[in-house]
Amino acid sequence: MYKITIGIPTYKRPVMLEKLVNSIFMSNIDRTLIEPIDIVVVDNDIDRTAETVINRLITINTSEFFNLHYFSYSNKGLSNVRNEIIKEALLLKPDYIVFVDDDEYVSAEWLNELIRTITQNKGDFALGPAIPDFESRVSSAIAEGFPYFKFADQAEIDFIHSGNMIMRSEFIRVHQMKFDPRFNTLGAEDSYFGVTALKRGGSIFWSKKAIAYETIPAKRATLNWLIKRRFRGGNTYVYILLMEKEYAKIIKKIAVSFIYLCIGILALLLTPIPFKHRYFGILKIAESLGALAALFDIKYHEYLKTR
Repeated sequence: MYKITIGIPTYKRPVMLEKLVNSIFMSNIDRTLIEPIDIVVVDNDIDRTAETVINRLITINTSEFFNLHYFSYSNKGLSNVRNEIIKEALLLKPDYIVFVDDDEYVSAEWLNELIRTITQNKGDFALGPAIPDFESRVSSAIAEGFPYFKFADQAEIDFIHSGNMIMRSEFIRVHQMKFDPRFNTLGAEDSYFGVTALKRGGSIFWSKKAIAYETIPAKRATLNWLIKRRFRGGNTYVYILLMEKEYAKIIKKIAVSFIYLCIGILALLLTPIPFKHRYFGILKIAESLGALAALFDIKYHEYLKTR
């Protein structure tokens, strides 16, 4: 049997956080495979907005199978809060540490599938999909801007996203794995964590059935938000290449960005037409400009105001 610690970073999302924790409580845990679970919630808000919710959940949780822990950590930053989770989780001496984000909720077999994937493949990491769940009805053109990863079940992959991930604790401890604080306000801290893990010999596998759902509120389901996210995606991708001195990949990305920029400008003609790819041009332009901006050390701090 395996000892698991589930880590949840949170910031000003008490309603979503409660939904996530309840989904974990209600999931179908294989108790022949998994020991009683510790859930570590680290609140990155100085106002401790998650504390009331977690205290209530601790009070009403009658199951001895889940041990819920709340920590306040006001040193803001995406990497900072994830590193605090790793620190607190390792103190509990689990075999595996799981990350799930506070704007997600999990399916019934989610944890079983993560643990089966990482153990059967003798992996260091395993990831599952985070399928968008829109709070309100959106057009197909907006929905198209929220893709999620799809790979063959048990496939070995070469990237990490931390929203739905299990990690082998021994790998984290031996290699002193941490999220890089340079990404605290940029995002993509998980992408660079994956780059570091691969450089240290880590193996990463895909668990198709370990499904989590990402709640997309109405304020995010907009063209404006998608443009900013695509700009940030291109920006952080090139920033990571520069950090790693991957000059061949940088040249390739620049060439591709110019091509996408030209295609995007031509595709603007499609924007007035109401079909699901109508924003293709705008989003390609945003991604290309973000990538090119990184060459001039222009960084988009998407999380500067929100954290």
